[in-house]
This record gives sequence, structure tokens and C-alpha cells, in this order.
Amino acid sequence: MSVRRTIRRAWEAYRLLRVASYAAGALAGAGGLAGAYWTLLARRLRAGLAEDSPEYAADTAVDPWHAGERAAGLARMLRQIRDTSGARLVPILAAAVVLIALLALANLRMPKPDNPFDRDPVRLFSDADRTWIRMAAGGRCEHRRLFGLLRCRGPIEHMDHHYPWSRGGATDRHNLVGLCARHNLRKSDGIPTLLRTWLLYRSRLKYFPARLRGYAWPDGRAHSMRDDDRKELE
Repeated sequence: MSVRRTIRRAWEAYRLLRVASYAAGALAGAGGLAGAYWTLLARRLRAGLAEDSPEYAADTAVDPWHAGERAAGLARMLRQIRDTSGARLVPILAAAVVLIALLALANLRMPKPDNPFDRDPVRLFSDADRTWIRMAAGGRCEHRRLFGLLRCRGPIEHMDHHYPWSRGGATDRHNLVGLCARHNLRKSDGIPTLLRTWLLYRSRLKYFPARLRGYAWPDGRAHSMRDDDRKELE
């Protein structure tokens, strides 16, 4: 439990750090825009000063940060962007849109399963379930990495709910995954993403026996266990 608590705290700290980095990026962007606006404004004021009082045009005290030179560089950059052909901008914008869409899909979480309970009254899987998942997965950890290209080579040491029991996932073989100890502790009680679930599903279609492929998609719902079966397992 202490290891799991430490992992949970580390994850929370990482989330805070990520939010802080996003906020810092937003502030930096706002600061850059404000600096560009101030530079252009200073150049405009200096141009007006040169027209009204040309004797002060060369006075650097009026423009101590040489805003005019910076504004000129910014103007050149804007002209270069404007002169860039649309044919070059289109693929760049398209790639940016695709990247944003992929990032959004990769972080889209599974919806909460439609179960008749907030928490399944049965918390633990049975020994029969342990034997079943080891047989179905070939005794090998089901964790996938690198967008599903690689599968962990460790043995199944823990059983766990794919959709967390604490968040409404059923103690059912349709929600059962077999993991090594390291990946089960890393998984904790986080809600899996749809991408991760789909990658697991596609992988299971390859190594699950044909008669068990109906269990390949871990949807978190209570399918096969009747109320009397649950009472026997409590």
C-alpha cells in the first residue's frame, strides 16, 4: 500500500507540474505578445518624435532599449511570413491539426461503464479467474507500450480491473487483465484511455484463443456473473 500511495503522490505531483508548465507557457506567450506590442508602440512614438522634434531623434535616452531596431526585425519577420506561399503553409497547418487530433484522442478516457452499482460488491477476483487469465494470455503480462507495438515479457503476477473497481468497474472477466507486479503498480486506479483499451483489444485478438475472443474488449461492465455467484464469492 505504501508503494501504491507513493506512486499516486508522484502522479499527482507530475500532474501539478504539467499544469504549471502549461501556465508558464501561456504566460510566456502573453509576455511575448505584450513585448511585441510595446516595441511597435515605442517605434511609433519615436517616429512621431522624429517628425515633431528631429533634434531629439538621435537621443538614445528616449529609446534606451533600442526598441526601434527590435521592431524593424519583427517587421521583417512578419513580411517573410506574409510572403510565404500558401502551398507551404497548408501542409504545416494540416500536420498541426492532425497532431492536435492525435493528442486529443490519445488522452480520451473510457466512459464509465453502465453498471447497476457504484462499486461492485465483489472486490477480488477468484482463483478460477487467475487460472483463466493466465491461460487466455499465455501467462504473459498484457501491458503494451510504444503505441501497442511491444508487449511486456514479464509473467502475470497480479490480476486487476482494467476499468478501476473504485470507479465503478465490475469484477468480471470482461474487465480482467493480467499484469506483472511493476505494471500493475504503475497502472494504479487511473481510468484507461480509449486508445490504450483499443490497443489491448487488438493485441488480445492475436493471442486469446478463438473461443475467448468475446472477452477481448475490456469494457468494465458486469456480464456473466449473476447475483448468486457474487454472494458465493463475497
